[in-house]
Amino acid sequence: MMSNKKIGTKLTVLALACSLGMMSSALYAATVELDDVGKIEFKADAYVKAYNVDNGEGNFNTGENVKGAQSRARFTLNLTNETGWSINTRMLGFYDWAGDRRHSGGAGSDYTSDENIDSLSLDLAYLQYKGDDGWLFRFGRQEASWGYGFNIMDDRRDRALAMKTIMTDGGYVGLIGLYDLRFSEDFSQNSLTTLSTGDLHMYALAAIGNQSGWDWGMLWAYFDGESAPDFPSEVSNPYFIDYFHNISPYLGKTIGDFSFKTSANINLSDANDEQANYFWGNDSWAAFLEAGYQITPEFQLQVQIAAIGDGGQVGRGWDSYSMLINSSPRNEINPTRTEFFGGLGNFNGNTGKDGTIYGLRANWNPSDELKFTFAMGRMELDLYNADKHDTLPDYYRDTTYGTFYDVKALYQFSPGNSIEVRAGHADEDIDDTAVMTTLRVSFG
Repeated sequence: MMSNKKIGTKLTVLALACSLGMMSSALYAATVELDDVGKIEFKADAYVKAYNVDNGEGNFNTGENVKGAQSRARFTLNLTNETGWSINTRMLGFYDWAGDRRHSGGAGSDYTSDENIDSLSLDLAYLQYKGDDGWLFRFGRQEASWGYGFNIMDDRRDRALAMKTIMTDGGYVGLIGLYDLRFSEDFSQNSLTTLSTGDLHMYALAAIGNQSGWDWGMLWAYFDGESAPDFPSEVSNPYFIDYFHNISPYLGKTIGDFSFKTSANINLSDANDEQANYFWGNDSWAAFLEAGYQITPEFQLQVQIAAIGDGGQVGRGWDSYSMLINSSPRNEINPTRTEFFGGLGNFNGNTGKDGTIYGLRANWNPSDELKFTFAMGRMELDLYNADKHDTLPDYYRDTTYGTFYDVKALYQFSPGNSIEVRAGHADEDIDDTAVMTTLRVSFG
């Protein structure tokens, strides 16, 4: 039964805050205790983005301009009891602004229309047990991020996770075991399902920790797919993966005014020895290093370099310092991204695929509410081997060059609530310009 005293106290606080016109976002994170049930927590966040991309005629672009708006709202509801068990859920509503998309033919809306329907999904949903002895278990739809976004950022996985945390003098160590069902042929609605030949599984062991300020992690993951004997009429799965090993370490530290972080992806496989049918079916690598120096409490300089070899893997959510290149987490799509730094291995005879990208960024925070960033850098990426693809247009071959420039201003007008304006340009083969405004509001 619900405790009337506890609920009454919370409602009194909320009513007082509303009457004074001082409601902060933190007060919207409602936590209610239910007798004989547990604790319920509710919070929410949302954003609205407006953007315009001037696509040049270089590289993969069409020369056409793209503009639009997006909205996303998320609602989190967690239930925890006193024995360590919890249910963690989050709903996500996302849509591109498209006007009267449901084509009702008159007043009102036709909810059953399949023409560009609104997206409502179960963003997170997992059962968790957290013991007093440092053990943590999770089963269900979970968030996945690793290596400062250089491996993966803000993905969703159907996952079983077990973790043991060991406290040490000056920090902790976490030992993790993972299983992900990456693709199920029986249940996927992917357009390639009718051509695929089996499921895709991931098994992983990892360790994370922080010792005296040293932030570190090490991941070994094995992706187990099935061969596709009649490629390309059949594919192993929509990921085009047979098998490969991914080794991904990361390390970061702040020492006084100096900071750095680094991460790498090393993929090992011989699936492409006979025929290059698979993504990352060969040995490949990718790595980045970022260093920063806090010149004053308000001003910081950062420099970053990344490189790939033999089609090395780079996460699309990795912060490249440019809004046009990567910088697009899996579940917060960046509509202004026009370029991707990274490779898919020596796929389908596309040898080479080496590249570098480097950048310089200045971060100026004149106040707690106002933040500016200014960045510039250069990308050089070998896309394909022209000798094996003489029939492809020139912009699909050779090396892509581009110098980029990026500016951003963010104003946090109240705790958890902000508005951001960002603009980016890249010249030469990229030849794109974009501007985007983002309004974010969080409740809790």
